[in-house]
Amino acid sequence: MEEAEDGVAVVGIGCNFPGGLVEGRNCSVPIPRERFDIASWYDPDDTKLGKSRTAKAALIDGFNEFDHKFFGISDSEVEQMDPQQKQLLQCVYRALENAGIPMEKASGTRTGVFVGIMNRDYETNAAHVHPTVINHWTGTGLAMSIAANRVSYIFNFTGPSLSIDCACSSSLVALHLACQSIKQGECKMAVCGGVNCIIEPRVFVALSKAKMISPEGTSKPFSSRADGYGRGEGCGVVLLKPLRE
Repeated sequence: MEEAEDGVAVVGIGCNFPGGLVEGRNCSVPIPRERFDIASWYDPDDTKLGKSRTAKAALIDGFNEFDHKFFGISDSEVEQMDPQQKQLLQCVYRALENAGIPMEKASGTRTGVFVGIMNRDYETNAAHVHPTVINHWTGTGLAMSIAANRVSYIFNFTGPSLSIDCACSSSLVALHLACQSIKQGECKMAVCGGVNCIIEPRVFVALSKAKMISPEGTSKPFSSRADGYGRGEGCGVVLLKPLRE
């Protein structure tokens, strides 16, 4: 019992993923033009230079829709924000709501924020914008470190706040660090999760040349038909507290 009391419990969940899990539906869809012009990037012949061998991915609806005024963010600032930051803010709010903790009650608490994030699509795209578009919000809107820090700022959390990029294990490592932080007394509660949004075609090209991505855009684990993995996006957040509390 003493060992169990030192554990960590999930008290709230907030997420946004492609629909279809409940229905048992394949969520891999043709990449729409609002992301990028896949017609100019796709070619089934994976020997073609500069081409993706898949035209599909699992995408969430309304990936960039965001009620910025609800979070006290100005019109000019939201224009420079990475959609991944927007997804995180929404999912953290949902996790608090799911846990029955009002924002005002969570405000000022020693809550840590641990975010797994590796995708730099928005930052990569921003490198090609005209210099006149850059303003004082650009740095915070693009920086991966701000993904966690913005959550801490908006919700007024005073615990550790860090973004973690260790590729595919990022959110799992974030969960590990969150549990360690709670056990060591660095924070009383922790927000932990991962986020990924797809808006950049060049990653598809790199994965195609490495033959890491499936031409069908679908993962087939443990199958003899496996031919790479399918890319997908989404955001998932869990709210953690010491089990004894």
